[in-house]
Amino acid sequence: MNLSSFYNNLGIDAFAISTVLEKAEFLTFPRLMLILPIVAHRAMVRHLANGKFRIISFEQYFIEQTRYFYNFADRYHACLAPTINALQLLNEIGSLDFRTDGAAIAAPMPITAAMGSRAERIHRASSNIATLIAGSADVFYLNARIEL
Repeated sequence: MNLSSFYNNLGIDAFAISTVLEKAEFLTFPRLMLILPIVAHRAMVRHLANGKFRIISFEQYFIEQTRYFYNFADRYHACLAPTINALQLLNEIGSLDFRTDGAAIAAPMPITAAMGSRAERIHRASSNIATLIAGSADVFYLNARIEL
């Protein structure tokens, strides 16, 4: 896997988690770990950011867009450390409220034009990403072939 294609940095990772968590209000840790592997796939984010597209369920999206999941397990494992780092940053700046089984947003990160078009695209996709990971985490992990 070519990790140079993951053009994420700590700032964009933290923003992505913050904006999805803002839409979802609360996510368990297994669901939080799914955000960055989705954001790491440019075509998937572009598709989810389309204003005319709305996710019904993970299962339907997986069946219709299987091509976005062919290397999801690799992306998942590559994004584990960046996810932990972004969660730690959000906690340090007081943007995250950790609970026993997950996290909630305490203060969302605002989006500005200076953040760029990628951040804007992630922001537009955040509702669909939140819906995509809202279902059963077990079903998502199984279908995406993520081995723990």
